[in-house]
Amino acid sequence: MSEVVLWNLIGILAIVAYVALIAVALLQIYRSTMPTNTKLLWLIVILVAPFLGPLIWFAIGRNSALL
Repeated sequence: MSEVVLWNLIGILAIVAYVALIAVALLQIYRSTMPTNTKLLWLIVILVAPFLGPLIWFAIGRNSALL
């Protein structure tokens, strides 16, 4: 394979992984039993920090009783 084709493939896979990360985080927030205002806060976090937001959700948001 050409080096350009390889880098294009890596870029496409990275974009797919990025979109999947955000989609799964949003789906989990939607299905959670948190109050609506807390869900809205998490939605804002994900939209303001599109890569870091879902990572924070997966690290602390799903199991956090503080929010």
